[in-house]
Amino acid sequence: MNKSKFSSHRSVLVAFLCLTLFSSCKDSRASSLKKQFGKNDAYFMALKALEQNDEKNAIRLFKESTKKSNPKIARLSAENLTLLGNVTERNHAAKILEAKYGDDQALLTSAKIFFEQNEFSRIISSTSKIKLQTAPEKLVELRLKSLLKKKDARLKNELFEWFTSRPLTQTHITFYGEYLKSLRNSSKTENILNSAKTQDLPQDIQIMNFRILVFNRNYATAFNEIQNILNLYKNQNSEPHYQILSDIGKAALYGTGDFKTSAQYFESLASDFVLQARKLLSQAETQNSAQSLYELAYCAYFYAARLYDRAGRFQEKAAQRFKSALDCTTDNERFDNALWYLLNMQLRISTDEIISTLKKYSERIYNRAWFDDFFDNFSVLLLRHEKWQDFYNVWKLIDSHASEETACKYAYISGRILEEGYGETDGAPKTKEAVAAYTRVLSGNSSLYYKVCAIERMNIVDKTYVTDILCSGGTEKTFTEDKDSQVLLAGYAAYGFPQKIYPQWLKDRTVLSMDANIQASRFLNECGKFDSSYSVQSLRIAARTKTFWSGKIPYELLELNFPRFYSNFVEAACAENKISEPVLYALIRSESFFDEKAGSSAGARGLTQLMPSTAADEARKLKLPADYNILDPQTNIRLGSHYFANLIERSENKSILSALFAYNAGLTNVRRWKRPPKMSMDLFLETLPFQETREYGRKLVGAAAMYGFLYYEITPAQTVRELFK
Repeated sequence: MNKSKFSSHRSVLVAFLCLTLFSSCKDSRASSLKKQFGKNDAYFMALKALEQNDEKNAIRLFKESTKKSNPKIARLSAENLTLLGNVTERNHAAKILEAKYGDDQALLTSAKIFFEQNEFSRIISSTSKIKLQTAPEKLVELRLKSLLKKKDARLKNELFEWFTSRPLTQTHITFYGEYLKSLRNSSKTENILNSAKTQDLPQDIQIMNFRILVFNRNYATAFNEIQNILNLYKNQNSEPHYQILSDIGKAALYGTGDFKTSAQYFESLASDFVLQARKLLSQAETQNSAQSLYELAYCAYFYAARLYDRAGRFQEKAAQRFKSALDCTTDNERFDNALWYLLNMQLRISTDEIISTLKKYSERIYNRAWFDDFFDNFSVLLLRHEKWQDFYNVWKLIDSHASEETACKYAYISGRILEEGYGETDGAPKTKEAVAAYTRVLSGNSSLYYKVCAIERMNIVDKTYVTDILCSGGTEKTFTEDKDSQVLLAGYAAYGFPQKIYPQWLKDRTVLSMDANIQASRFLNECGKFDSSYSVQSLRIAARTKTFWSGKIPYELLELNFPRFYSNFVEAACAENKISEPVLYALIRSESFFDEKAGSSAGARGLTQLMPSTAADEARKLKLPADYNILDPQTNIRLGSHYFANLIERSENKSILSALFAYNAGLTNVRRWKRPPKMSMDLFLETLPFQETREYGRKLVGAAAMYGFLYYEITPAQTVRELFK
């Protein structure tokens, strides 16, 4: 349905939903919106006035809201005022916003207004205390542009600090071009800038130019500048900025073939940094400087390790240098980064070395999800080489240090290994330990796939028990609830602004209660009956809420996570092609998230993500007219389901799961993947060579199990057994 038709139905839809869905609408149905939202009503009425092009009334209502509404809505009102009225009114609103709030976001909003009006001095004054290393990039850019416009002497130093204290972006490059242009227009600097010799340029220009070479991946040229850049710092009796040293590392890594020599050079740099740091540690007032030197040593060791690894014959030295880097840093992200590189390098060397590294360093892992891809690849390596005992031992080692998803995955596979008679426990009977492994999965915040697989292995069929398992998992997270944000979302629904709900939810999702998340998803789900884009937003809210939340969740969230959009088309396609409705829903959800306009970088289109050539083949078989629309939901579902049914027929033993693998990776690849005669289908899935297909299979099995359980009276155990036949 088009947008205009949606608008004609919206008032009726919203009037119903605002009374039945949102916890903030607790008054009787006869109560007016003004009574329901009280002091916040002015904000929503101002938005209504804007819809009707009544800017004068909108300004009046926004001003009223800034004084009466809750803090969040009052601020939104103040921000809206900076966009309305004449120049004088907008400037006045910007000054009020800046004075009242004063944080970086307020400064950014006001700076945009002031810059449009050429009030550069105002911007310079108001942004004088921002931190160039951490302030929003656009805010820093507006300050520097204002300094440039006013020819302020502070520009040179602040630009250099901005360039050397944070990762480079295109914003840096664009502004730098403007800066150089201004210098060339100055008679004092024109001759210097036009010099053919890099060394004749000002030092700050040389260093910034070097960063730009690396940013543009002109590594060979950058490599030739390394010694010059280091000499600039040496001549100033200072150490290189961390970002510069990192760029030097990248230039060496990708700008030369002599990796060994470069690695030795970085080793030498790292040793010097460590020696200097140790000298400073004895003095309390220089300990911060000492740690800064250790961080530089980390960077030098890190690149020495990567260079030794690229040299190809020095993996032992590379591992030593990675470990040296780990021992130098107190920065959690840097630690995780070096450990990730070390572990992934060891995937090519020795599983024993990996286990040794995990024993020493896994307790310090900060961002556990960062390592999920490594543990997935490690799992494949262990299983392919039938290192059953190592797999079980790794589970015990990482259970409390890896992400919940990874820990539960290793628990489930360890249980299956014990069930199959492989490996040994710490002394407990294998059957008992397998049950303990599955119980870990069922009680943890694992992925849906491993939960339904564990349900099948435990043969749990009681609906109440299954529901309890699916609605719980892990330790409930603590969070700070923001009721003002919940009122804002409720108001957007009640006053008829569904288009504002999802963007606002993205900003506030970590401070919304479970109930508020569900209400937002439910509301957009209903709006999806009139505009399919809201269906997609509803599903995204539900899915992210489920991923974020631990502990008990309402049953309704499961239903919102696994909706049956386009049910009439799905039912017809399944009847025509004799395929399972739960499986087809799972396929559509996994392929496109029910986004009928979805497209992939490879060219796949629509709900079932068909390549145009595949769609054309299926269209000929179904004798569709030549002008069929691949993005039409009914057509796309019919084509995709017909193609999938054909894959089932062509798969060995007409396996549904093999057909799903083929849908993702192609039938030719699947036929190459020979399953060992005694290997179960679930363990075989874990050894597939394509990571994308492994994850695709897991998603499909989990989603199909959920659709079967929620809507078709099919237990997860039944679905898993059917798919794993």
